[in-house]
Amino acid sequence: RSHMPSTEISSLVDALAQTRSLLLKHGDKFTAQRLHELEASLSEGDTSAIGSAVSEATGGMGSLNDRYLCVENGDTIEPHEVAAVNARLQRLVKEVEQRGRVAAAAYDIRLMR
Repeated sequence: RSHMPSTEISSLVDALAQTRSLLLKHGDKFTAQRLHELEASLSEGDTSAIGSAVSEATGGMGSLNDRYLCVENGDTIEPHEVAAVNARLQRLVKEVEQRGRVAAAAYDIRLMR
């Protein structure tokens, strides 16, 4: 097993990092921390984290997919930013899902969703 992550995994790590950076910019702690842990696992070659990344991007309550940035959720965000920032978050979450599915296919990993 090589120590360089594959293109598919690097791509997924990049999508997770971009998503995490957006969350951190708006004061998120919990979801960003989970994404950071997934990035670290993937970078270390832990392919089981691929399924976890896809679950974050497609899951229900408490998942990244369920995350909505707004003052009411304790986020550091101006009311006029909410729509645009959440639209960007949604695009990033879709990107995590798509790249995760590509990585899963490359490693022959069966996904639950």
